[in-house]
Amino acid sequence: MRLLLLMLALGFFCRAADAQQRELTLVSFDYPPLMEAASAQRPASGMAVDIVSEAFQRMKVPMRIVFYPLARGLAMLESGQADGIFTIKKNPEREARFLFPTRPLLSQDYVIFVRKNSKIVFDGDITSLENISLGVLNRAYYGPVFEAALQAGLFKKLDIANSHKGNFQKLLAQRTDAVICSRIVGLTLLRQLNAENEVVVSGPVLDTAPSYIMFSRQTITPEFIRQFDATIAAMHEDGTFASIAKKYPQ
Repeated sequence: MRLLLLMLALGFFCRAADAQQRELTLVSFDYPPLMEAASAQRPASGMAVDIVSEAFQRMKVPMRIVFYPLARGLAMLESGQADGIFTIKKNPEREARFLFPTRPLLSQDYVIFVRKNSKIVFDGDITSLENISLGVLNRAYYGPVFEAALQAGLFKKLDIANSHKGNFQKLLAQRTDAVICSRIVGLTLLRQLNAENEVVVSGPVLDTAPSYIMFSRQTITPEFIRQFDATIAAMHEDGTFASIAKKYPQ
């Protein structure tokens, strides 16, 4: 009987060790310069990719990053096909269903982009966007100010796309009036589209929101989250965060 119990205990600890070494699947989406999918010429890259990769390397946890549109990535996390997704904003619904580290990966300023010759002027009052065609990313969260207006039914003409690049392409084609996006991401995408002289930021920052990696409650434990937080803290303290940020000037 004792031998049987010992064997069962050993089997449990072996399975636990195997689970810790299992390769985790992290989902991301094209969001340059923070996250960019791999190509034939280069591996996945970007500020957030570098931060996450360094953290997992220090934790000695194997992982792979796969790229999909945000809506599909969230669906994969919800169904248990993925262990985490980045970068994501916190909101009450997500915090109730998933696990978040205490420390964000980065912070972003969300602004309104319009065509250079547009008569639309964002003055900081979100109600001024009520009747324009506004490009947004499917299932994205832009911070509490935008979310409160969305829940109140303020916006009459939201134009939903599966990529930020798609939103800017529609803006350039005059199929939408304005786009809400992270400033650094929007400016990077406009450079990629050779359109940095055709689109401008209108008005002040709408909201500033921290962005996180979000984990599945089905496959990730609170202890893992504490370890991840400690690793991110160490990366701040030893200058790794600053070194990574210098590679991606805003």
